[in-house]
Amino acid sequence: MTVGAISTFTQRRYCNEHAAHTHLLERVKAATWHWHASFERLPFITALTAGTLPLESYLGQLRGLAIIIGSLERRLRESSSLLAGRLRPALAARFEMICADLSHFAPRLVPDILPAVRCALDITSDMRSINAGSDRLLGFLYVLQGTTRGNRIHLPDVIRCFNVIENGGVRFYTGYGEQTESHWEEFRTAVDAAAGDIDEGEFRAGTEQMYASLEHFHALLYPLSETGRGFTASGLNPEAGDHTVPQDADTLAAALRAGERCRVEFPYYAERYGERGRRFTASDAAWLASLSGQTEAVVADQTLWLGRLLAVRGMPTMLLERQLEMLVEELGAGEQTAPLQTVRERMRTEREAIMPTDVFDRACHDLSAVFESFGVDCAGLPVIIASAWLDGLKGIPECPASVLAWLQSSKVLSAEHVSQLEDLLERQFGPLF
Repeated sequence: MTVGAISTFTQRRYCNEHAAHTHLLERVKAATWHWHASFERLPFITALTAGTLPLESYLGQLRGLAIIIGSLERRLRESSSLLAGRLRPALAARFEMICADLSHFAPRLVPDILPAVRCALDITSDMRSINAGSDRLLGFLYVLQGTTRGNRIHLPDVIRCFNVIENGGVRFYTGYGEQTESHWEEFRTAVDAAAGDIDEGEFRAGTEQMYASLEHFHALLYPLSETGRGFTASGLNPEAGDHTVPQDADTLAAALRAGERCRVEFPYYAERYGERGRRFTASDAAWLASLSGQTEAVVADQTLWLGRLLAVRGMPTMLLERQLEMLVEELGAGEQTAPLQTVRERMRTEREAIMPTDVFDRACHDLSAVFESFGVDCAGLPVIIASAWLDGLKGIPECPASVLAWLQSSKVLSAEHVSQLEDLLERQFGPLF
């Protein structure tokens, strides 16, 4: 055996012996160090460092990572692993950081880089195919959480490149700020403490898979091609999936205005559903606008499907009726929007057949008086409650059940007050069953 061969053999034996005494994450880092070096050489990173990265590429990164991180957080929510439960909130917090940045840039209506969006959606599809208890998902988490450190290094580049101020569209890159290293140390300690229960092979396979996926994803973000741009549902809302939205910027802007108008008119949206509700308002309004030009039968079928879906989640169909009205106002009356208007009028006719407008208005007045007697600021809730009860009479009992349960769980009303409301509604409109 040559001297060189002996030296190589000795090095390998030393590495193997050393590995047995190192922490799990140290071993994984040593096995995947080449991915770090490769990533820093990507055109996306070199352009960012040079200050020449286009805004489309930066927003494309945020949009794609929001899809990926949000999907992984939901996947880990399904896991029974104590470690996954401990680490998941940090991932949820980073998802909200990205969404805050996307909200900052939303008024610009910058189109998506379609191949990158498709790649991000494919990554989430792969996640869904993996068992929720698999340690491969923890490998994904390790890679994504590790970006907190790299982001801090490139934060000055982002600020300089896009002429933004810290926390103004760079919340994700700011991350935990000066506490970034301590957060990473907490993550490392938690993983290493549970190392005995982790399948290291699956964990390492997850890191390799995520590194490869992210490298491919970033290669699609820059350099930009001449084609492959457009608007997507996931660009408006990372949790919206891949449904249709208008490709005309003016039409999309009109839909978003209509959605925001409806959200503002009914404070219940913001109070109950928060920022997540705002994102779904945008993607839902865009989807409704994409129905313009379809036949009346298609519009009716799709709209009524959405109405029931939302009602079951506590959003009365009367609110969708109002949303359609605003949408037509923003898009403009005409041949394209006529089916939307027709469906909206049909919904109103069916509603008034069950509960005439004067009866509905009287119920809202009585409910306002009840809230006043409770000493509670109703903030438009009488309309929501009466509309929900109406849906119950129409065969969607989940809607009033959801609204009344929220009033109690959010401590807007006590259990006794909710019971009094139910008695009042039953006397005025009749029981749901």
